[in-house]
Amino acid sequence: MFWKRKNKVLELSNNFKSALRHFAFYYTNGTLTYVIGDETILKGIDYREELKHEASLVEQAYAIFANNIRMDEDGRVLNQAHAMKRAAQWIRFACRSGEDGYRVEPGFEDWEVELH
Repeated sequence: MFWKRKNKVLELSNNFKSALRHFAFYYTNGTLTYVIGDETILKGIDYREELKHEASLVEQAYAIFANNIRMDEDGRVLNQAHAMKRAAQWIRFACRSGEDGYRVEPGFEDWEVELH
């Protein structure tokens, strides 16, 4: 179950809320590179500056994060670092310059980039 039933109202698990809050925190303070398990993806990229006027690109990063989250039946997030890494790969791709040729490996699947 990804949510808990409370008086017939469905709620996201506190664990997911925490994962989302942490992703937002690391993204906005520029430290995402240190928590994804691969410091090379965003090394030397000031993604906050590059994306500050590109709301749709940031929206896509959040969608990729949320689409990659996997939880157990109690709503506990099982793969927070992986979801953050996939979002970071998108951010890196969005911030690439013409000459660096960065490619996301493995490439994004349709379900990962779907906006809901």
